[in-house]
Formats: sequence, structure tokens, C-alpha cells
Amino acid sequence: MAPVDAHALAAPGRGNKEIEEWSNEVEEVTSQIRGIIDGTITDFEAFDQQLALKERAKQIRQEESQARRQKFLLNGSEGKGEGTKYKWWCKRCFVEYLIDLPEGKCTRCQQSDKLMSQEARREELMGKLEVFKEEKAKHKWRKDKWGRWKKSQALLGKSRFINYKAWEYWEPDTDSEEEGDPIVPRDNPEFLAMEADLKERKRKQSEKNLTAERCRQRGNQCMKEGDYVGAIENYEEGLEYRRDCKALWTNKALAEVKVFRWHDAIGSCNKVIEYAEIFEEGFAKSADACFKAFTRRATALRGLHKWEDALNDLEDALTIFPKNKEAQDLLEKTKLACQQARNGETCEDRRQEEEDGPVRVEIEESDESEAEGPEAESIDAPPDSLGQLSKSEFGQLLKSLESAAERSVFCARPGEFSGQTKPKADQWVGRKIDLKVDEVAQPSRLDGVLKDIERSCILWKKRRPNADGRRAMQDDEPESKDADAFVELVVPRALSVLLALADNDHHCSLTAPALRHVWPMLLVEDWRYQILSLLHEWSSRSITVRSMAEFASRYPEHVQLLIDIVASERKEDALPPGFEDSAKKMADKLGLGADLAVAEVRKALLRKSPVELAILGLGNLCSQGASLSHFKDQISGYVAPMVAALRRHLRPMDWRCGAAAGALCNLLRLGKAAAEEVEKCSELLLTALREEAKPEVMASLKAMQGADCGVQLATSRLLGALVNLVVVQPGALVGLQQMGALEVAAGLIDPEAYSSAPESEALVVSTRACLLSAKLVATSPDLSAELETGILRHVQQILEKVTFSTESLETVDPPVRLLVTLVTKIPGAVDRFLSSSFPLAKLSELLQALLPGTHLAPEDEAGTASRLRGNLSLLFGVLSEQQAAGAVPDLDLSPQVAIFVEMLRRERGAAQHNLGVCVTKLAQNPRYRDQVRELNGLESLHQIQLPKVNAQKEKERKMHRLETSAEDRRREILRRRA
Repeated sequence: MAPVDAHALAAPGRGNKEIEEWSNEVEEVTSQIRGIIDGTITDFEAFDQQLALKERAKQIRQEESQARRQKFLLNGSEGKGEGTKYKWWCKRCFVEYLIDLPEGKCTRCQQSDKLMSQEARREELMGKLEVFKEEKAKHKWRKDKWGRWKKSQALLGKSRFINYKAWEYWEPDTDSEEEGDPIVPRDNPEFLAMEADLKERKRKQSEKNLTAERCRQRGNQCMKEGDYVGAIENYEEGLEYRRDCKALWTNKALAEVKVFRWHDAIGSCNKVIEYAEIFEEGFAKSADACFKAFTRRATALRGLHKWEDALNDLEDALTIFPKNKEAQDLLEKTKLACQQARNGETCEDRRQEEEDGPVRVEIEESDESEAEGPEAESIDAPPDSLGQLSKSEFGQLLKSLESAAERSVFCARPGEFSGQTKPKADQWVGRKIDLKVDEVAQPSRLDGVLKDIERSCILWKKRRPNADGRRAMQDDEPESKDADAFVELVVPRALSVLLALADNDHHCSLTAPALRHVWPMLLVEDWRYQILSLLHEWSSRSITVRSMAEFASRYPEHVQLLIDIVASERKEDALPPGFEDSAKKMADKLGLGADLAVAEVRKALLRKSPVELAILGLGNLCSQGASLSHFKDQISGYVAPMVAALRRHLRPMDWRCGAAAGALCNLLRLGKAAAEEVEKCSELLLTALREEAKPEVMASLKAMQGADCGVQLATSRLLGALVNLVVVQPGALVGLQQMGALEVAAGLIDPEAYSSAPESEALVVSTRACLLSAKLVATSPDLSAELETGILRHVQQILEKVTFSTESLETVDPPVRLLVTLVTKIPGAVDRFLSSSFPLAKLSELLQALLPGTHLAPEDEAGTASRLRGNLSLLFGVLSEQQAAGAVPDLDLSPQVAIFVEMLRRERGAAQHNLGVCVTKLAQNPRYRDQVRELNGLESLHQIQLPKVNAQKEKERKMHRLETSAEDRRREILRRRA
């Protein structure tokens, strides 16, 4: 033990007690000396014995005192380590020690992990003091912020969307730290009653939280089923139990957006945003909820044509998650909408200036025949309705809509572009929480058209017999004649206007509310082509096609209308409109020259037939609906008739073959049941592909395509359907192999296509042929030598033509995948590959181009570059393995070793696993073993695998505990239920 220092000398047992003992001894010696002098002490032996006993008693007392002092020093004294008169302090036992402890352990808990020196404890306390000062400053700032906000609200008045009393949020007026530690009364009936009340309140609050969570889950189930109104009701019920649950507010906002309750959705999002901005001092703490609130409020603002506010919300959302693709896409569309609104305001101002100037009057001759027709009759129509326009006025309207500027003016609501700038960051009570949206004061002319089409659909349904043959509006009712006249006049006009506006992404998205009124009227023969054209335009754009999918998921019976048209054998549906008239004109113009006749036919063929429009609409609808679970559930009953209707058009040289194949390709995304139905069409798909793959047929089709006759090659879409089929339904590979699909696909690989434009049809065909060949090669162990040689030759020619860059990776990936599959899957193929003259230098060049500059982010894990790295690592791993076995001794892979080791460190996921296999095989090769060690490749591999191994061990330990411990099983069951 260390010598006793000043701290030990100050321990109890010393001081006044020792002085008193010394004084007593002095008095006793004095009395003994006086007794000897006086003669009272004569028996000196007894006197000596008495002195010896007293000395022994003194020694015993000293030993006891030393033992007590030693015990005190070893046990220490209780304290919080706030002073400086100690050496060590145990954080677990709250004990201060004045000496250095034996073995450096606390004598009470016999542990050393919580033992702190006086200097370390002092530093920790000073750090806590600084934290306390910062928290106190923040607390004062929040109090000041809360007070300023209340003052501002008192000046602004109550907001429609903000109700803080309902939230019951509170900021304390005093610092709780200043009040000191609470003194808890013991055995106080009032305190015990208060404690019981607090526990009861906590229990009730827990029950409320559970009830709110059940409401949220019921609401989510309603959302999956497409019952948005029911979802809103469940979310509102949950909010009655728990107002601070952000998930309830954001989910409620989403459901309100689905049913076009824009203002309600804005109010729900405001709750989340204002809570985060006021009480969480920003959006980082609840990033996910705030991102959803901003994006959903932006969607609602877009529905109200508040483009600048929506743009600001999306910018705020992207500051939270900058790489979210949906928000980025919506931001670009909103920027375009802002520009269109700005253009509309500019055009309207210019027009107003022209109207304020001199008026030029032009006298036109009127044609009395123009007044004839349905519009001449008196119909009951609103003042801004299309039914109030004459034929000439409506014609002028359609002609004006050919101009992009006029379309912007037509769709713009007065005052929708305010030109306001985004609030500054230091405006703490800003646009985010103080957002108010007024009702639409002046609707646009497009709003009038949407009202016309809605009213027409209602009247049309009333005049149409239901399933029982009854009509809601009978012929003898006075309003029936006006209703028929209004519908007959307004519907074609409204469809013409909507088609004119569908030429632009932004304007087309503004017409989406008409979808639910237009689609049911597909039953009317006179309007069918216009409606199909409009549905095709809607299905071709990202925002409107999602609206179509959501509408179809709620009313799937409308999909049957499109299926019936696809399955129709009527001449009117199979041919483009006016084709027979064009054929007659061609016959009349044959005498004037063949060129005029061909031009007439070309003009007729450029228009799509109703069947084509229906096929394209179905394909686009299925492509978007694949991301909606409720759509897939509702559409499952229509998959079989849809496939049966589409397979009728899978005929070689049929101009609808490509569209039908594309629709089947998109249909495969709807799940396993759809894939099983499409698999029945595999023979038809392959037959059509084989016919189109014939050299003479491809030459004639390319010639017709170059003549601009409206004929499109179906080869790429047939290949796309087959590729998607074997990906979703791998069992289809066996049947395709037996039908000779590999020979057909390999024959379509054209190295010359890689010298053409990136988006050319020939390049798309060759790329998809490589993908299909790779899938088929993996299941063809008995590949013929001729076919294998041909594939290797094609891949070699492709790699020689391509210049490796970031842009070319997408086109390089399929042939490389085909090469790797061929070499690694076919027995003996690696030997034939090594004996051939395949340029490994090109693969090395590709490897060098693929070396990542930094460590990959999670979103880049499944990219094309990662896929190429993983495939090339498998190929070079096999080559190293063959060389280690004694083959190709002249092969030198040493330049690639460093590349693979560096890729291993920077990659992630499945590609990193393949790279690990490659590095392991290189390390097993004696030629590269030392090089791998020098580059620390095995250490990198061990560090990468260690977390996976530890995770697997932890999983095994957990399973062992669950199998052997009833208590652990019970705890796990409770956790899963929660």
C-alpha cells in the first residue's frame, strides 16, 4: 500500500482524541512520581506489572485505532465526487477513496470499470456544467420563441388550420433545474393518492396509445382496399385518442389527397410541420414524417393550382431527403407548371393591353347554315359552358388551343401566379406553419370544361337504362329533352378540348379530374375513338396514368371496356378511322399517279385504330398499376380475359403484334398469376419473333419503316416480353429451350448495332437478344459448338466496337452477362474460351473503367456498374482457378489483382460477395498469393465478412435461447405481438 498522505492523516481517529490520551498519560506519570517520593508506592514489582499492563492496553488501543483507520481508508466514504479531497471515486457505488486502492479496484463492488480519478471526475462535472448552461440557454430561447409566437397569433387572429389548445403543448415558465431535487414525503396519504392518480393516468394514456395504433392499422387496411373515406374516418378516430401521432396526420393527408379534399389535406400536413418547426426546432428529428407532410401538402397545393407554394414545399422536402426520385420528378413538373402559369399571366396581360387599345372592327359574312344544329336550340347550360358557343366560336376556340400560350391562358386561374419569393430562413414563424389557402375565387376556362363533362356524365347515366332496364330520367320527363341535347352537344366538344390540352404534360395533368367521368362513356359508339385517344394520352404520362390506375383499382369493371375493344373483331375497331374513305381516295388518285395514292394510304395508316389505342392503354395501365397492391388484387379477375384478347394479335407481320407484346410485357408485372397466363402465349411470341427474325422479312419491314408508312417493328417488344417472362417465370425457360428460342435469340445479336445511335431500334433488339440468350444459356448444358462459337464471336466483336464510358455501360452489360454465363455455366466452355483469340485486354480495359473512385453509397448498390463488376469478378475468378489447376500458364492476371482488391473494399452487396470469391481464388493461385497479401486483400476480406459472421452467430445464439428457455420464448412472443 502507498504511504499515508495528508488526506489519510485527516481521517477520523486522530486529532483531539490523541491529545486527550497524551494529557492523561502525563497526569498518571506525575502521580506515580509523587507516590514514590511520598513513599506510598513500596512494592515495585507489582508496580512494574501494573505499568506493563497499562502499556499493553495502550498498544491494543493503538492497534484497534489503526485497524479502524485502515478499514475507513479501504471502504472509503459515500459522496458524489464533487470535492477535491480524495484520490479515487467509484461511479457505481458513489464512494470516495483517499488512498490508492489495491489492484486498482473498488473495495465494495470489486470492479474497476467505473473507477475515476479526482481529475477525471472534475473534468466530467465541468462538462456537465457546460451542457447544463447550453440547455438553460436553449430553454430561455424556447420560452422567448413561444412568447413571441403567442403575441404574433394574438395580432394575426385565429388560423383556420392551427389550433394549439387542442394540441395542449406547453413550455414551462421556469427552469426545473433551478428548483433543486424534489423532497418526496413518506407515508403521506395525499402523496400516495397523487401517485396512484399518476399511475392511473399513465395506464389510461397507454390504452389510448394502443387504441390510436389500432385505428391507424385499420386506416392502413382501408387504404390498401381503396376505401379512402373509411381510412379518413379511422385516422380521425385515432387522432381523438392521440393528437401528437404524426403518422396519423400524414396518412390522413394522403387519404384526403386521394379523394381531392385539398384543403383538409393541407390542414393535416400543417399539424405535422408546425409541431416539428416549433417544438422540435427543425425537421431532422422527424425527418420521414416531415418529408411526407411536405410532399403531400405540395400535392394538395398543386390540386389548388398554388404552384409557388407547392414548389417551396418540394424544395423543403428535398432538403430532408435530397435523393428522393419521386420528389425530384414532382419538383420538375411543378417548375414547369410555374412557368406555364407565368406565361399565362403574361399572355393575359398582353391581351388586356391590346383590348384597351384601338378596336378594329372586321365585318364578316354570316352563314345561316351555321345556326343550324343542336346548339341553335335552347339548352339549359351555364354561362361559361361549351354549350353556349356557336359552331364558329367553338372552331375558333379549338384553333386557338393549337398555340401553347393560348393553352396556358385557357388552363390558368386568375391570380394563381403570385410571383412571391420563398421566405428567408430566419423567419421562424414563416410559410411552413402559417400557410393559408383561400378558396378558388375565379375558376379557369378549363374548370368550366371539367364541370361540363361532369354534368354530361351524370345526365348520360340518368338517361341510360340500368341493369333492371330502368332509367333514372324517363323520356316523358320535361328535362329529358334538354338533357339529351346538352349531352349530345357538349360531350364531343369537351373531348376535343381535352385532347387539344393533352399535348402538354402539365396541361394533360390538369385534365386528369375528368377521367372518372370520361371513361364510363366509352360505351357510346360515337365518342369511342375520342375517348380512347384521350385515355391513351393519359396513360402515356406519369401523373395521369397513376390516376387511371387508382380509378381502375376502385372501379375495375371499367377495364373490361378496354378488353372488349381489344377482343373486338369489328371492322370499325380494327381499322383506323376514315381508312375506307382514304382507300377510296387512293383508288381515285391512282389515275393521277402512284405517289399521290401512296401518300393517301400513308396518311391513313399513321392514325392508330381503336384496338391499338385500347392495347396501348391497357399496357400502360398495367405498368403503373404494378406498384399498387390494391390494383393487382382487383385486376386479378381480368387477367385471363385480357391475355386471351391480346394473344389474338400475336400474329407474325401483324401491325398490332408489337403493341400486344408490349402489353403482355407490362402485364407480367402484376404477379405470378399473370405470369402463368402470359406463359401460355410463349409459343405465339416465339413464333412471331422467329418470323420477324428472317433476313428477308426484316429487310422488308425496315424498308416499310423507312418509308414512314406507320409500320413499326415488333421485334424489340417481342424480345422484351420473353425476357420479362423468363425473369418472372423461370419455369418458362424449359419450354422455350425445347422450341429453339436460343437459336432465334442468338441470331438477333447484331454487333453492327453497337455502332448506331444509343436509342436506335437495332441496338435495343441486340441488347434484349443478349439478355434472353444469357437466360437460355444458363439452362442449356448441351449447347452446340457452332452456337457457342457464334456467341463468343458476337461478344468479341461487340467489345471491340464499344468505347467504355459511363454512358455505354448499359449497352455493355448484356453482352458481358452473356459471356460470363457462357463461360461459367457450360461445361468445358472455359477451356474453349481460353484457347480462342478472345481479347482479354478489352476486358481489362473495361475493369479499369469500372474502378469506383469512392466507396459506393447504398443507392448505388444495384447499379449497372456494380452488376458488371460482379460478373467480371466471377469470370476472372474462374480463369484464375483454371490457371491454378495447370491450364494456360502464359495467362497473366497480376495487373487485375490490385483492381479487384480495391473494388472489394469499395463495393457493397452481391457484387462485393462475388469480388470476395474472386480475391479468394486469386489468393489460392500461387502466382498471385503474395501479391494479394501485399495488398492486404485477405485482411480486407476478413473485415468485410466479420460482421456477417457475427450476425450469423448472434442469430444462432438467439435461436438456441428460444429453443431452451421458456422465458425467452414468452418475451419474444410479447415483442412480436407489440
